Parts: sequence; C-alpha cells; structure tokens
Amino acid sequence: MTLDQQIALCESHRAQLRFSTFDANDAWVLGNTLYREAARKGFALAIDISVNHLCLFSALMPGATAENIDWVRRKRNLVAFLGISSWAAGLMLQSRKTTLEQRYGLNLRDYAAFGGSYPLYLTSGCQIGTVTVSGAPQRDDHNLVLDTLREMLGIAQSELTLVPDAVC
Repeated sequence: MTLDQQIALCESHRAQLRFSTFDANDAWVLGNTLYREAARKGFALAIDISVNHLCLFSALMPGATAENIDWVRRKRNLVAFLGISSWAAGLMLQSRKTTLEQRYGLNLRDYAAFGGSYPLYLTSGCQIGTVTVSGAPQRDDHNLVLDTLREMLGIAQSELTLVPDAVC
C-alpha cells in the first residue's frame, strides 16, 4: 500500500467513523470495550476518552506506566489540534517530508504523531473529542481504536479496512 493510499484510507475512516450523539455513557462503553479487547490481545495500555477537553474515561491497565500516560497526552494534543488521527498525521508529515516542529511550530514534548489517538466526530461534522490509547506498537494502537469504533457504530468488519501489517 503506497503512502497516498494509506492517507486516503485514513480519510475514508474519518468519513465513516462518526456518531449521531456521544455522551458520558458512550465514553464508558467505548473505554470498557477498549480495555477488554486490549486485555484479550495482551496489551498493557493507558486509555483516555475526552470530550470538549473533559476526560470522560481514563484507565491504566496492569503493566502500563506513566510513560504511556504521557504518550496519550501528546497524541491527544495532536488530534485535538489537527482533527485527524495521530496515525494519519504521521503519514501526512512523512508525505510532506517535514516534522511537527517545522510545519506547525509544535514542541515534540507536547505533541506526538504516532498511532493510537483518533478524533471523535459527530455526523454533523463537528469534532467533539478524542479517544486515545498507548502501550502497544503504534499500528496496533491505531487498529484497536479503529476496530472498536467500527464495532460500536455497527459497521460491518468487511466495510472498514484496518491498517495492514506491511505498512509500518
């Protein structure tokens, strides 16, 4: 899969993965589903779901550390800033042969373009928050979030292509 194809795939995901409404109960369901699936896969993650800069769900799984919490913060900051997934941001920077510092003047201590954070959009097009995980390899972090959102939104597995192994 070429870089342009990967970026197009990310754009397709962003158009598909939208909620008609999203509230604290939805955050609880999403967070718990992420937690259970991560445990099933043997991942030790930090998980954060924030809406309007308010944390509605936060968990640190056994084996995860304060470093994972910091990665969550940095990825979440980037997604809130750009409105695209942290994975897509990394692809975009790679495509443009630039960095967050060069393109946006962002400090890498506060922003990270590595997979695992995803914007929460309403069907109206309004970005209301983020869902972020950190602790597995970045592609696995990204795909875990994608697949969990897909399931929660009732989108068939055949209708949403995850990032293939060969991309990394």
